[in-house]
Amino acid sequence: MKNPYLLLLLFFMLNSFQSHAQVIYVDPQLAADCEGNYSVSNRNCSGSDGDAYKALQSAANAAIAGTQVLIRGGIYNEPLSPKNSGEEKNYITFKNFDGEVVEFTGDLLAPAIWIDQKDYIVIKGLKFLDCPQFMSIKSSSHITVENCDFENSTMFESCQLKTMGDYFHFKNNIVKNGTDLLSIQGGSNHLVEGNTFHTASHTCLVFMGVHNSAIRNNTLINPIQKLLEIFATRDREWTGPYRKSEHILIENNLFGPNSQREGLYNGKEAPASWGIQFAGVKCIMRNNIFAGCEGGMDICGYGKIGGDGDSPEAVFNFSNRIYNNTVYSNGEKGRYGSGPGVKFSHNSDSEFYDNIFINNIFYANRIFKDAHTKRDVPSVQIAFRSPANPSETRFYNNNITAQSDKDEDVVLMGKEDKGYTLDAFEKTYPDYCRNNIQGNPRFIADSPNLKNLDRGEYELTKGSLCVDAGKFLTYAIGTAQNNVLKVEDPYFFTDGFNIVEGDMIRVGDEEVQVISVDYDTRYLVLSKKIQWQDKAPVSLIYKGNAPDIGAVESY
Repeated sequence: MKNPYLLLLLFFMLNSFQSHAQVIYVDPQLAADCEGNYSVSNRNCSGSDGDAYKALQSAANAAIAGTQVLIRGGIYNEPLSPKNSGEEKNYITFKNFDGEVVEFTGDLLAPAIWIDQKDYIVIKGLKFLDCPQFMSIKSSSHITVENCDFENSTMFESCQLKTMGDYFHFKNNIVKNGTDLLSIQGGSNHLVEGNTFHTASHTCLVFMGVHNSAIRNNTLINPIQKLLEIFATRDREWTGPYRKSEHILIENNLFGPNSQREGLYNGKEAPASWGIQFAGVKCIMRNNIFAGCEGGMDICGYGKIGGDGDSPEAVFNFSNRIYNNTVYSNGEKGRYGSGPGVKFSHNSDSEFYDNIFINNIFYANRIFKDAHTKRDVPSVQIAFRSPANPSETRFYNNNITAQSDKDEDVVLMGKEDKGYTLDAFEKTYPDYCRNNIQGNPRFIADSPNLKNLDRGEYELTKGSLCVDAGKFLTYAIGTAQNNVLKVEDPYFFTDGFNIVEGDMIRVGDEEVQVISVDYDTRYLVLSKKIQWQDKAPVSLIYKGNAPDIGAVESY
């Protein structure tokens, strides 16, 4: 006799599987909804391919955890707004069917995607054209948007994410022509990867009050204004205690160009523009290329805790590690805010300290008048605007070289309006600036294309003075054979925040992966046991005898 309990269990398992593997269709060509009799090939109710809906919202209302909503090709004038949440292992997915072109367009799409307090949703393979706002997501977690195209929006914050939960992933999308193209406020474990952001009236990408997240492998281009902003939350639009942007990994991005903007402000003086405007805490910025921008990096501080306006968005800027970037040919004559490679500025209310620059190339950047001085200083790579001063930063083993490749002023102290050669600056501030080098870094391309950035053009030639000239990031503390390593400075490393792979590092001659980082105790948990000596050098893996200087590890 068959066991009735086993039969009952099998029945529930089958029903559970069916409920979590449901496929439904959206087809605007239908005359009416199909109840189980949709025909994929005929696009009508003459088959047996399941349920199909004429209206997208009807399908969105029907979708439950595990449902895959396949959207047929066509023009859609209604927003995509899920009614239900998915589950951890059963997302609700909205995607185009079999590569068909699904286009959302129209003045009523403000926003075109609306998600409020929903979780575990995937949107992929869709196009959004001429929508007032592309996306508005509030208080939601585990949302993925990938392989979508967004073009032409007019409302502030084209893709607006407010009071976010965790795990928003935005991958391999193209976003073009809007205001702030993607603005994320709050949350943790976000991933913005492999996207192209192009042309924003304000900023391509904004993180505010975000923790433990990654911005990697993106291309950011903006002929109007800024490319990336990292800030704390603003009191005027954040109801809880202010939230810093903390532990953000910014790596392998291409920043630029963001100049050539004559006529875009109706004859008015254009606002300042940078590759990155940055006020973060314990962040890593590495292997990025900034080229053809009006200014490379703006490491800034303004406002105050409890202040008005945008406060305290730029109050906190400390313990960041900025290494192995290439900052080349930024600054353009006749622009407000033009140049240099990196600028430091803050007020007396800012928390601004312990920011370390190692193994970067600052080459052929420029300052022109009305940026930080009333005179042109086209040789300057680094500028301090008072009260910012060298004691708050460290510059070790960078290449800091003027375009002329001559011994000119490469550092400008704005309050004094005084320039320093590299040698003079290191002698004046030996505790904060040392072992830097000068000379043409000799990229593979003699004159890299500033209109269309290509990482390959910034590889170093074999004879470059930057090959094997970099500093090891930190050192081991104690001698041991273990999978737990204590280091002098853990802030150079990341375990990937459970969204990307942990760092591959070299400890002495051993290569190993970082599994987790305890920044308070300075311990790295490694993927296997290795042996090391006290003071063993610790860096990301490299090819030669030491790390190269610059964004591309070449030899």
